[in-house]
Amino acid sequence: MCMASMSPRSREELLRILLDTATDIAALDDVEDVLQAIVRRTRSLLGTDMAYISFTDLENAETYIRQSDGVTTHGYRTLRQPLHTGVLGEIATGVAPAQTSDYLADDALSHVPRIDEIVRAEGVRAIMGVPLTVGGRALGALVVAERHTRTFTPDEVSDVDSLGRHAAVALDKSMRFAELSRTADDLAQEKDRGAAQLDLISRMVSLDGELIDAVIHAPDVARILDIGARALSSDLELRGRDGTVIATTARTPIPAGDEVGVSARGEVLGALVASQLREPAERSLLERVAAHVALALVVRRAQDEADLRLQTEVLGDLLDRPDAPREHLERWLRRWGIAPGAPLRVVVLDPGTGDRDERVRVLRALGGVVMAAHDDHLCFATPDSDWIARAEQLFRSHGWELRAGVAGPIDDVGGLADAHARAQLAYGSLSALSRAGVVDAADLGMLSALLDLAGRGGIPGSMTAQIDPLLDYDEGHGTALARTAFLYLESDGSVERVALALRVHRNTVRQRLERIGRVLGAGWDASPRRLEIHLALHLARVTSGDSAPVSTRR
Repeated sequence: MCMASMSPRSREELLRILLDTATDIAALDDVEDVLQAIVRRTRSLLGTDMAYISFTDLENAETYIRQSDGVTTHGYRTLRQPLHTGVLGEIATGVAPAQTSDYLADDALSHVPRIDEIVRAEGVRAIMGVPLTVGGRALGALVVAERHTRTFTPDEVSDVDSLGRHAAVALDKSMRFAELSRTADDLAQEKDRGAAQLDLISRMVSLDGELIDAVIHAPDVARILDIGARALSSDLELRGRDGTVIATTARTPIPAGDEVGVSARGEVLGALVASQLREPAERSLLERVAAHVALALVVRRAQDEADLRLQTEVLGDLLDRPDAPREHLERWLRRWGIAPGAPLRVVVLDPGTGDRDERVRVLRALGGVVMAAHDDHLCFATPDSDWIARAEQLFRSHGWELRAGVAGPIDDVGGLADAHARAQLAYGSLSALSRAGVVDAADLGMLSALLDLAGRGGIPGSMTAQIDPLLDYDEGHGTALARTAFLYLESDGSVERVALALRVHRNTVRQRLERIGRVLGAGWDASPRRLEIHLALHLARVTSGDSAPVSTRR
């Protein structure tokens, strides 16, 4: 369509369109509306099927349609054309106007198959456009297109170019406006971040003040968790290395949540868990709480160790000086909550090799004890008759093995040394047998002393030498003479009771006794040899862990 075939219009009409466009750009209420007005006026001015404005993306070396009028397909409306390809890609480089009367048939153009399919779907044939440039910068292109062949006149190209200059100004302002908007948004966000950071710092300073005050006055982990929970508006739970809950502000266990480690001097002490954090920045506050929890645990441990050393010294003094003034002894006991005159029980306990410190901590938490830590065992003096039962329950709950000897109660602190010796003998009997459990010294008598000596290698070989011939005979002949002898002495020489125990005839028992006499010699079952052989058989039977004794020779 040439100038002569267009509807009558004057240069004044073109100037009016340009003036209206310039007015729209100056207002700049909405850049996209201005661009849309430009493509409508361009299409109306030239009477084309469609018109569109593209924006050049130099970073990706392509130009894409930003506003259009008359385009019917989504593919063409959102078309992205590589630079230096087709008509649009050439125009958008900013070099010069370009046109084609029949796009798909124009072999002079650099075609892109994907773009050709989009053009074919829209039915486009003729395309003409001008570059949009400002200050030598290529911003995009203003393009008109027809669904039939057409060659645009120089005047038409000039008219589009005039509108294109206005479109370029609009695009430039759009870009500048967008940049200013982004800058303003960035500044606003930076301001918000600064305010949030300032608020976080203020909260951290305030929290640190409360936490430090709590640690200095009393290293109470529960109080520290309460302070942290208020600051974070979240329940907090302190878990030990094994996952057990040490302290919590929650009514029920916290199943999952934000978690930070609690450590001091490279040692992992546990973990601090928050039920919820309102914002990621609050994790810094949770870490501050965890740091003060670690400090409180270290301080409390130091205090516990100092108190334990003092208790060890005091209990050692009580054991070594049973004749010390009663006032001196009772004053120390009163310090740890033991009332004067209270009946005391003495417990000698194996703390185990692993997690010794943890076991000491939980045992001390039972309260009402004076404790001494020795190389291979712990000693406790307590007025609580249920203390050992509670200790057993505590060890079971942690999956720990308990081995302990108990003696008492005693009414006079002067008897602590004797009670301690008896409890240690009971404990030593378990150690000698490598067995777990709790043994009361009153249940063992003289045997406990023998077992303790055996465990420490303190029994001379001569004490059991008398039964060695009998043990050798059993081993060589596959008999059970040693068991028969033990039961005979245990039953005060009752053949009938031995026969019942062994489930044999009485005559069989008498035959075995005769054979025992031949092996051990006459008088083996009469004093003074009777007691020695009985104790030797008893010791051999118990230390074997079986119903039949074995050799105790070394």
